[in-house]
Amino acid sequence: MSFWSGEKLAANPAVVSDFSIDQVDVNAYNLRMGNCYFRTAESAAGKEQKKTFLSAGEAFIIPPGQFAYLLSREAVNVPDNAMAFISMRTGVKFKGLINVSGFHVDPGYEGKLIYAVYNAGPSQVQICEGDAVFKIWFCDLDHRSGEQYLFRGSARNDISSDLISGMSKEIYSLQSLADKMRDLEASINTKLAEQKPIIDNLTFVWRAVIVGVIGAVLLAVLTLAWQNSVGDFHVRNQRTQSVQ
Repeated sequence: MSFWSGEKLAANPAVVSDFSIDQVDVNAYNLRMGNCYFRTAESAAGKEQKKTFLSAGEAFIIPPGQFAYLLSREAVNVPDNAMAFISMRTGVKFKGLINVSGFHVDPGYEGKLIYAVYNAGPSQVQICEGDAVFKIWFCDLDHRSGEQYLFRGSARNDISSDLISGMSKEIYSLQSLADKMRDLEASINTKLAEQKPIIDNLTFVWRAVIVGVIGAVLLAVLTLAWQNSVGDFHVRNQRTQSVQ
């Protein structure tokens, strides 16, 4: 097994539709962003979750923590004596976008490629239709594959509804959760600040009630003690008079 050189790639333009020598990057070919993508919902920005079509050069964003399907502009045609490996360009990966789909293309595959990606970075990633975002490398097999060992599935030339049917909810990133926690804390602090005068008044009333109750209890105790003291005095006085 050996990877194709840039020279061999240039000599086999049939492996990529609309082949351009300018897209050959060392021994890889740069595939471009196509006219269709799907991205999980972003409730904070009011973005719907749906398949979206792009006009030429139109831009879109993938927010932090969100997942997307990206369709390549070019179709690939992998020979039966080769296979291909796919990834994203380094500049895109450095922004935090990672490829979470498969990393190879089977012998005999003909069609466009769908990249499943996730924005693991702290900032949104912007991509434009026609941007050279993806890379593909071709590699020779030790011999030509028989019919039973060629790709047998259906080519992905569109982002189909069955592919996106399970992606019905927004994906919350750690950053978005932290933002929501900060917003919740700020909201609670604001409500507490609004209620502080009422709380202070209630505290004052409660303290006044407590002081009043304690004062009443003390007064009752003192009154009872005084009454007992006066009663004892009269009793002793009567006894003294009787003795005399």
